[in-house]
Amino acid sequence: MTRRSRTKTKNPAYPREYLADPTVWPGINDDIKNFLDPHLNHESERYDHLAAAFNYTIQDRALCGDKGEVVELGVRVYEDMTVRILRKAFSIRGDFRGHQDAVTIGDPDKAFYKFTEDPNDMFEARFLVEWKTPWDLPTPKNIIEHFNKKRARGSMKDNVVKAISQVYGYMSFNNLMYGALCNYEALYLFRRTGDTSLQISPPFLYSDRGIRSPLAALTYICNQVIKEDYSYHHSSVAREPPGTRIFTLEDVEVDGTWDNDIKVPWTNMNLLLTRAVSKNIASIIAGEIMARPGIKFRYQKPAFFKVYDITQIPTLRSADAEIKAYNDLKSLQGEYIPRLYAAGTTWGRFLKFLILEDCGQEASDKDIDPTFWPQARRAIKALHKLGMIHGDVKLDNFAISDGIVKVIDLGLSRQGSLAEQAEELNELDRLKRTWDEEREAGLE
Repeated sequence: MTRRSRTKTKNPAYPREYLADPTVWPGINDDIKNFLDPHLNHESERYDHLAAAFNYTIQDRALCGDKGEVVELGVRVYEDMTVRILRKAFSIRGDFRGHQDAVTIGDPDKAFYKFTEDPNDMFEARFLVEWKTPWDLPTPKNIIEHFNKKRARGSMKDNVVKAISQVYGYMSFNNLMYGALCNYEALYLFRRTGDTSLQISPPFLYSDRGIRSPLAALTYICNQVIKEDYSYHHSSVAREPPGTRIFTLEDVEVDGTWDNDIKVPWTNMNLLLTRAVSKNIASIIAGEIMARPGIKFRYQKPAFFKVYDITQIPTLRSADAEIKAYNDLKSLQGEYIPRLYAAGTTWGRFLKFLILEDCGQEASDKDIDPTFWPQARRAIKALHKLGMIHGDVKLDNFAISDGIVKVIDLGLSRQGSLAEQAEELNELDRLKRTWDEEREAGLE
């Protein structure tokens, strides 16, 4: 039976088992100098154009009232100019974009990727940038000393501690070697060098020019991740094949099971995430649940993991709303909707996991037959009987396994009116009519 739990881990947020004390990135300034000097000393019309464009853009610095405006300004002054320099000076075609298409887990502000002809590699992140406002993250005198001292004192809510841990988490979750943290006034480059090791560069200040500027640092690191290896498959939790991500729950909010006769020790279970399925507000990843080494628990189970980055309040609210929907619909779990095995947080309440029953493949036009529609209708009507609506009725929000249909993705599910319930059934009827018409056309 699924029930609420107050189980707590004894590990502090962002513990040293995940991240050792960061150290200085040695030689980074010399590396940037050696990379850029030949180009800075090169006199030609195209370099004059780039310098003029940067000077014009940087003079457009304006007062920013929120993070969105800081990011927008950073895009114009730093990211767009970096892309132009890479293209014109180094013949490298890449760009910065949001996390949606480029990152498997987490919601960093920007990811740098290389243009490629391979559609499977088109938006693969090679380097991450997290932006902060200068008032939320004032530039510390020494960011490494600040982080290490504050964490040692247990000041886990300190903004520098949270920001460094956040960027390191994004890098680790997505098997990346490099990342950056920027409050517009200063940019820091990050490099993973071991299972839990992180090196941080000296600050590259807005007020600096030439090889000590944020623009120089971004140009160098973007070239680095294009020309050399950018991935880093060492896990901070356990050794597994490249691409495998392993997590353990620290705070358990929903303490359930896949079998009422089995009590699962969730804080002692490894969550192996092996295959990304989709990403929207949360990431959907297939994988397996198994006991951590040394734990006497012989059961393991395939599962789907819905992973929310809860560093942002709206995303936390979405995660909590979905957990509430599963609890409100507990009587339907396993029959009409997936069974929620457990839910909780990890990485110092950075990520929230919903651990769900594997209900098979998402429904699609090509993979369903006429028996799908009455089952889908029964599933939606089961929600309605409990006063709920699904909130997003569409074909790929149903899953099929061995001919059994269940409705999935309850992120928008809530209490609904009779009119809203009727509209959901009408939408399902519209989907069926479209499918019938396309099927008949294909048979002609």
